[in-house]
This record gives sequence, C-alpha cells and structure tokens, in this order.
Amino acid sequence: MSSAQPETFSPQNISVLGGLLLLAIILGEVVFNPKNDGAMAEPVDTIEDIAMRIKPVVSLDDMRGSMKVASVADDSANKSPDQLYQGACLACHTTGAAGAPKIGDAAIWKERGAKGLDALVSAAINGIGAMPPRGGSQYDDDQMRAVVEYILAESK
Repeated sequence: MSSAQPETFSPQNISVLGGLLLLAIILGEVVFNPKNDGAMAEPVDTIEDIAMRIKPVVSLDDMRGSMKVASVADDSANKSPDQLYQGACLACHTTGAAGAPKIGDAAIWKERGAKGLDALVSAAINGIGAMPPRGGSQYDDDQMRAVVEYILAESK
C-alpha cells in the first residue's frame, strides 16, 4: 500500500466507529425507549391467543361441513317464487347491476313482456346479456317460469 492512501481499518477509525455504535445503543435504550420504567415487560398474548390468530380461516373439514348444510338448506322445491327471487335474482334485478332490468320498472318489463312469457322464460333459462343461464342458480324450468311470472307481476 502506498503512503498516500489512507488506511480504512486503522485503530483510530475502528475506535470512532465503536464509539458511534455505543452512542447509538445508549440512545436507543435510554432516550428512545418508551417502556423505560424499569419493570420487566409481561407477555401480552397467551398461547391460545396466538394459536387462534394463526389458525386457518377455512379448512377442508369446514368446507365439507358447510356443503352438507348448504345442500340440505337449499331445498328449493318448497320455496315460493318470492323466495326463489330472493335467492338468485335479487342482487342484480334490485340494483340494476350489469344492465339488469330492475324489478318494479313497469315500462321496461312491459316492453320485455311484449315478446311473450315463453321468450322471457327462455332468456332466463339460457341467459341473456351479462345474466348467466338460470341466473346462476340451479332452479328447474318450472321454478324459472315462476320467478319470471313473479317479476312481471311485481313490475305492473
């Protein structure tokens, strides 16, 4: 090494770095530590709290259980047209989402009703525009006809 080049790890540089490190530790512990009351900090959470926080939101067992409950609860054969509408049609036909005609809008339903009930039921069964077939439900043809008749009756 030439005499014109300064030494990077000289004893003087290391002592300055050590002093700065010591100063940073003292400032961190004494000045900037908000819990400097001298008492030992107690753990806030118990093992049960931690286990509950890291537990999966849904497990396969939960999904299997909910599918059984859903299949028993979704006995749509015994539902009224209003209940069928509430189950599959309400979200779009109440808000007008994705251009769905709103229930109660007499003018639009009169215009669509002019095509005939069979054409409306066919469109509901096969899907039209953004509406999926059967409105995304598992309703049979008779239930779809009942829902269409219900919407027409509510929109007069």
